[in-house]
Amino acid sequence: MKGQNWIKLLLVVGTAALVANCGTIKGWFGKKSGPDRPPEVMAEEGIQKLKKKKYDDAIETFEKVRDRYPYSDQAMLAQIKVADAYFYKKKYDEALTAYKEFEKLHPTNKAVPYCIYRQGMCFYRQRSTIDRDQTFSLKALQEFRRLKQKFPQSDYIPRADKYIARCIQDLAEHEFYVAEFYYRTKRYQAALDRYQGMAQEYPNFPQKSLVQKRIEECQKIINTPEEKKGGFVSKVTSIFDARW
Repeated sequence: MKGQNWIKLLLVVGTAALVANCGTIKGWFGKKSGPDRPPEVMAEEGIQKLKKKKYDDAIETFEKVRDRYPYSDQAMLAQIKVADAYFYKKKYDEALTAYKEFEKLHPTNKAVPYCIYRQGMCFYRQRSTIDRDQTFSLKALQEFRRLKQKFPQSDYIPRADKYIARCIQDLAEHEFYVAEFYYRTKRYQAALDRYQGMAQEYPNFPQKSLVQKRIEECQKIINTPEEKKGGFVSKVTSIFDARW
């Protein structure tokens, strides 16, 4: 009996010790013994990191808010701020994906106009010089116009209008650059097509008088017979065609 009582005593003491030290055991496995910080505190911490340009740290903090408190107001804020952090890092593809995801998941949220505006800026920041492909300028223009169409009263419309004008200018100058290249290399039909397209698509182009002049010159050259362009043009195309 004495041996059994001793065993019982050991079991009681061992169980008490286990309960008392459970927090320590959790610590060994990397788990926090205390509760998580409130989402508003974590969100403010992320914002402060953004202001200090610690973008990777900010992303990590906002992702924790989003994962730990998925149904809080701060979770939606965190989604946008993750996109902002990527934008400030110049990781425009990642930022674009994040803004699009927010718009898709929360189509009626009041932050959607901002997300559309930022999508336009992601493309705008990647545009190239006028002698290069203008895909990014075109996509930026489409997003800014989409913003105007869906949210004409948005506070972001004045900014969008400014960038719309710049995108149109880039696209017009690119077309003029290409048209002039064709003109200088005497590919008059290709040049004419470009000039005519410009006259129709960009009627406010600063050099529209030169564009019109080029149109007239190309048309005149194209409609001029070969004999008048370069003087006498031989009809003989082979020595075997000659009549001796």
